[in-house]
Amino acid sequence: MSLLETRDMQATIVKQLLGEQDDANLDKHRYIDRLIEIADLESAEHQSLADPFDRSVALVFQMFNDASLDPWDVDLSVFIEQFNLRTKDTENIDLPTCGRLIRMAWKVLHGQASTLLDRAERAEEEWEDDPWALEGWQTEFEDEEYNFSVGIITGQTTDVLPNLLDGRVKREEGRPVTLTELLMSLQGAHQEVEERRIREESRIKHAAEVSDWMSNVTTRMHKEDLEDDIRRCWEAIRAASPDGAPVTLEQVAEKLAEHSAAEGWTLKEAEEEGQVTGFVSALFLTHRGYTDLWQMEYPSGDIFLQDKWPKYDDFSAISTEIGIGPRQADRGDDSE
Repeated sequence: MSLLETRDMQATIVKQLLGEQDDANLDKHRYIDRLIEIADLESAEHQSLADPFDRSVALVFQMFNDASLDPWDVDLSVFIEQFNLRTKDTENIDLPTCGRLIRMAWKVLHGQASTLLDRAERAEEEWEDDPWALEGWQTEFEDEEYNFSVGIITGQTTDVLPNLLDGRVKREEGRPVTLTELLMSLQGAHQEVEERRIREESRIKHAAEVSDWMSNVTTRMHKEDLEDDIRRCWEAIRAASPDGAPVTLEQVAEKLAEHSAAEGWTLKEAEEEGQVTGFVSALFLTHRGYTDLWQMEYPSGDIFLQDKWPKYDDFSAISTEIGIGPRQADRGDDSE
């Protein structure tokens, strides 16, 4: 028997409201000390209730009147389900007790909604300060809405206002709201808050992904420095075949991918970059006279590259021997 059951409580209900499994040990829960403290408090609201279910629900709801606790630790869907079953199975419903429990549930729901509103307000402030935020659709408006607003402000539509408001402000007093309707209203509000919480979590996750992507955008963008790509391709050929033997274009692409991965690229991005850079740079190396290029089987056979200057250890020395100076390759290729 748990510590709460000795105080005429239902430990199972308490565990379900706190999101715990039925087989969980409630005596080791992080809130157990606070629960025991409130359970032994003579002035606590649950002391006036007799039914163990009512006492257990009221105990949990009272605990979360403390602003320092996260109201999202309470699973209100459990209360709605259990409370609905209990009211259906009970012949003589204690309406004052039911009203008290619903009022306490509303307080918890209000706390959950408040946390989401605070997050939304902070998100709006961050959006206003975001240099990437672009004006556009936020400032657009419809002509009809604009003309109507101007008419209200200037008094031009004063004569038609009574017709606009007729039947919308006044209504006959209806029947009293039933307990079931109150419960359904609570359930609907809880679902709305839960949906808002899910959207908020998705927004935070998306913002984190965008932030991570933007922080690495400089490394993810393809380098538009053709000369640097050509040099890296030549170095990849030397690394794949130090003795000057022929290498396949696939081997060169793998070496380039390893280099990109070391700079922080993802595996997929590095492989794609290696294939593109290797193919384009290999054509330039062959065109300028650094390498030979051939394919034994057309069109799907391996493409081979071979260094034409294996005795030279420096790319600049080969460029000088060929007669291509620094940063002159682009102009030379364009003129041909």
